[in-house]
Amino acid sequence: MTRTLLRWLLPAAAGLCAAAAMAQPYPSQPVKLIVPYPPGGNTDIVARLYAQKLSERLGQPVVIDNRGGAAGTLGVGIAAKSPNDGYTLVIGDLGSLVIGPLSKPSIGYDPQKDFAPVGLVSTVSIVVTANPKSGMNSMQDLLARAKAQPGKLNAGTGGQAGPGHLALELLRTMAGVDIVHVPFKGGAAATTALLGEQVDVVIDGSAMGQVKGGKLKAIAVTGPRLPALPDVPGIGETVKGYEFTNWWGILAPAGTPAAAVDRLNQELAAIAAMPDVRAKLADLGLAAKSSTPQQFADLIRTETDKVAKIVKDAGIKFE
Repeated sequence: MTRTLLRWLLPAAAGLCAAAAMAQPYPSQPVKLIVPYPPGGNTDIVARLYAQKLSERLGQPVVIDNRGGAAGTLGVGIAAKSPNDGYTLVIGDLGSLVIGPLSKPSIGYDPQKDFAPVGLVSTVSIVVTANPKSGMNSMQDLLARAKAQPGKLNAGTGGQAGPGHLALELLRTMAGVDIVHVPFKGGAAATTALLGEQVDVVIDGSAMGQVKGGKLKAIAVTGPRLPALPDVPGIGETVKGYEFTNWWGILAPAGTPAAAVDRLNQELAAIAAMPDVRAKLADLGLAAKSSTPQQFADLIRTETDKVAKIVKDAGIKFE
């Protein structure tokens, strides 16, 4: 009799506890933020900055969980399969939400179906850098040389089918120039090659330190002007309609309660407006941004279409 009663009472008690937890105001427990890259990179730095501020504003710890691997797609895949209760989030970028899924359709998640976008947090224009010895001081100089010597000018990037490569291919198409792509294993290697005059220009954000030190010259950025380089024009100021940026945003698994998404979105917007946050991101060459969940969802969709077209037009082969 007692055992029978317990079999009925225990599930009922568990259900009551779950209902009570759901009834508590969000958030009522720590939040995990998955970072799909190793510690130390820009994605990790942006995530930790926002996690600290979110923790203060939510009144709950926001714990960073670095799950690097497979160019960001490993961690994003883990997030896609996590509980959709508002307590697991992921920071995604152009690589993990657009390039990765396009390069490997069997990746295991669909960024447009498996997530509830929360909001954009930061954007960055990619820097086009030249060696001062090259004599190129502007995008006009670079394009003039490329047109005068087709196939002679070369541009280093951080890797095949990475953001820098895609930005270069869009420039080749829109400006009608023949610039040779030289992929490296990371932006640091490309910057080293530029310092050694092994390439003419580099399209990557890794050269910011060398630019500030005067060893290299930033001649353009691929999107809006950067707070850290206000005098460096965007390529779009020379090639009308050109724009290519990287970006970061926070997402939750699909089906996460709208109340949780809305609360998080409000807090992200408030954090993006904080002067100290804007200053810290500007020091990295990044810009603080905010958006509605729908605007972020629209960005992922339009960027996917844009990158797919660049890949098709340029005949890019993913590694």
